[in-house]
Amino acid sequence: MARFQVFIPHTEDQRLDDMQPANPLTRVGLTDIIGGSSAQPVIGPEEQKGVLISWTGPGDTITGYRPEEQTWIPAVPRDELEAKRYWVGIWNDRRPTQKDLKRPYPYRGKPVVLNDGAEWLIPAARELPNEMILADDGSYKFEVQRKYHEFWTESDKWLTKLANASGEDTFKWNELSLFIESALKLNYIITPEVIGELRIFSQENIFKALYAVCGVELGG
Repeated sequence: MARFQVFIPHTEDQRLDDMQPANPLTRVGLTDIIGGSSAQPVIGPEEQKGVLISWTGPGDTITGYRPEEQTWIPAVPRDELEAKRYWVGIWNDRRPTQKDLKRPYPYRGKPVVLNDGAEWLIPAARELPNEMILADDGSYKFEVQRKYHEFWTESDKWLTKLANASGEDTFKWNELSLFIESALKLNYIITPEVIGELRIFSQENIFKALYAVCGVELGG
């Protein structure tokens, strides 16, 4: 088993002795991968002091900053968060697979074969957990849970685009890629940098992933 590690630099006004992974991960916009993580202080990329976040499991207990054995990728800027706010480290001889990255309790969906030849479970928006609410007219109805509402709404927009698309229509690749990234994160402990490094998506299979999220059969 092989996973990745995240190095988060500390500035002078931040506590270096704070070994609670949730705090630094939240600060750099990685709240979705807090679960199951542990932290240790290290000197990391560019000789910076910081904290190294790891996810270990059976047969996967080796952690640490070993630049001669790892590839370290700086974070890309996102949502007004700066580049290099964290670094992602991948072992050169043990690159993570979908089995390594899969969450313990993934959401139901459809397996899609990506560029690595493995089947990745893409969650179906309409299979996400729902809850019963009281409508304005006094009747009860079921809606997706609030924490998934933004994703569900976005999937509905993409479903409309697919339904109205013609042969001449084009999709904005970055917009589509960001949406599929958000879908993949529901079932896998993964970051944009890991997705890019693994090169698992192509123009063909990213549409297959979109169909899976929206519940559309290929060719339908």
